Amino acid sequence: MTLNQVPREIRQKIFEWVIYTPVIPPVSPSSSQEGRQRLSKNAFTGSGVWQLPPQRPAIPLLLVNKQFYSEVQHVLQRAPTNYHVDIMFVKDSGLWTTWSLPVLPRAQYIDSVHATVRLFDPTDDLSASFQHSLSFQTGCGGPETGIWSFYSLITTLLTNGPGYLGFTGRDLTYSCKARYAIKSIVVDFVAPTDGAPHRSVVTREKEFGVKTRELPDKFLHDSSIPPERRLAQYVAKNLDRVRGLDYYTMNYGTVLYEGIAEDIVFLVNGKEYRRIDMEESYQELEIKFWGTTPEDILLRKKRYQEWRCWLDERRRRMKEGLVLNDENPVPYII
Repeated sequence: MTLNQVPREIRQKIFEWVIYTPVIPPVSPSSSQEGRQRLSKNAFTGSGVWQLPPQRPAIPLLLVNKQFYSEVQHVLQRAPTNYHVDIMFVKDSGLWTTWSLPVLPRAQYIDSVHATVRLFDPTDDLSASFQHSLSFQTGCGGPETGIWSFYSLITTLLTNGPGYLGFTGRDLTYSCKARYAIKSIVVDFVAPTDGAPHRSVVTREKEFGVKTRELPDKFLHDSSIPPERRLAQYVAKNLDRVRGLDYYTMNYGTVLYEGIAEDIVFLVNGKEYRRIDMEESYQELEIKFWGTTPEDILLRKKRYQEWRCWLDERRRRMKEGLVLNDENPVPYII
């Protein structure tokens, strides 16, 4: 019996299974390095992110014949907007993303994005092109450059949607526009399976004891804490600072409130580690330092109030599922 002869109800279930099932994640970095493309050459906009072109399992089915085309379109039109991305954190060699794209977003709203983060120590068979693309050495007053790659993972999701389609590597700007509104982002940090001891979660084992002295957070190489928990703690800590909108992060954290409706949830091996309620966080924002000169302080407070008025309306419309205005009248505050 051919698929064409199967009862339509059963065939629809088969199509749903093919389209909705997440892509099987790569076993290791070695097995998936071919074809990976760098998100950006700019260290501040994703130079540490390496992605595989997203797979869209519905495309081959749409091309079979007119009957299948019609039935697959029916499945796609009813598909929930839940997406999954596998992220291999390869020390020194980047954040390697593999997206599952059952259907492209039909509107500005996305129900959820679920990310699985797996830690790997780089092996000798990796291409030299990946080396040193994810550095966690301290900068001159700012965060480690590797943090910008994590930041790019989330901001590019908000601006370009799942799969980062159409992203060409923007220049460093004060602000980026959130084109999508995502109800919930879930990030699950799972235990490593590569057999490495992971005495540090950001330094290669070959360099342990040398570069670890340069790291700002000592818990990153505290082997009494499981490596996946250390990584979750590190990411959550830096996200707290960005969403806090302090003097140094205000221009970079506003996009989080513009694009995330409900929450960001961190899991460790499937169990909740931390939940951030974005509405609660937004309402509790309190800016304590605006600068030193009266002119700057007055201007920045004015910009901030304009942004709050615009965002209050945007978040109200988010709750009601209405069309959103992406044109933020305040490109930067500080």
